[in-house]
Amino acid sequence: MKLSTTVNISESIFKIEHLNSIFLMGSCFAESIGEKLNHHKFNSCKNPFGIIYNPISLVKALKRIVNKEYYTEKELMHFNEKWISLDHHGSFSKLNKEECLREINKSIETANTHFKECKTLFITLGSAWVYEYKGADIVANCHKIPAKEFTKRLLSVKEILSAFEEVKSTLSNMNVVFTVSPIRHVKDGLHENNLSKSTLHLAIHNLVEQNDNYHYFPAYELVIDELRDYRFYKEDLVHPTELAVNYIWENFSTCYFSKETQQLNTEIAKIQTALSHKPFNTESAAYQKFIANIEKQIIALKEKCPKIEF
Repeated sequence: MKLSTTVNISESIFKIEHLNSIFLMGSCFAESIGEKLNHHKFNSCKNPFGIIYNPISLVKALKRIVNKEYYTEKELMHFNEKWISLDHHGSFSKLNKEECLREINKSIETANTHFKECKTLFITLGSAWVYEYKGADIVANCHKIPAKEFTKRLLSVKEILSAFEEVKSTLSNMNVVFTVSPIRHVKDGLHENNLSKSTLHLAIHNLVEQNDNYHYFPAYELVIDELRDYRFYKEDLVHPTELAVNYIWENFSTCYFSKETQQLNTEIAKIQTALSHKPFNTESAAYQKFIANIEKQIIALKEKCPKIEF
């Protein structure tokens, strides 16, 4: 007897290896999978503008990265004793204006270099609800500025398709994988959240149908349909637990990694676990033997994949 709905995921027509350049942008799935990729020593870059939920802001960020278009002081705002960018996550906000601008532009420069080598781009869309700041365009983050300063509206499928049409030629030589964040935006309202997610699904369906190099990974369905029990959610009943993230990662690995890459991941994970071990006595013979064994494993691993660094 089946106790849950099974999400059938076909093996990807392309594979990702450790030396491939991978780029991730968008909502929390990009963060979670990006962290897993970094942990397993993949050549990846995630969210150079921080977490972005809506597709319009994501495309805007992508264009500025590709064109290496730096920000200027005029594009920053001073709010709540910090300098902020409405295009960026709060992690870029700083007390010092020059530091804020420096961090933003440094991230663009690093991302631009990485994107030039990119073979696979993962885009996670979180919400079709957008906020327009007075006298400005759609923002990526409201930074707790009073709601009365913004106009909130739901994007149309046509608007999302038009936005991605602007970067179609830029993405033509890489595999682009779309996902929808399974995290419900309950503050919008449950019905409103469903409208938002449906809009994103419809837009992605059209994009994948119209472009041979565009693909879809069902992270949303894995959580909403297969892991629908609240034991897979944190205390806020919205964000997936580490167990749920690991389950998504397992399915992601099976879909996009070859058997050889999965084996490398297993070896890397063992080394990472060993390196995180905190000894009681670093001078003991047992610990020195432990360190020597780890070094031996790293040498053996680097013979298989020389560019992996610990």
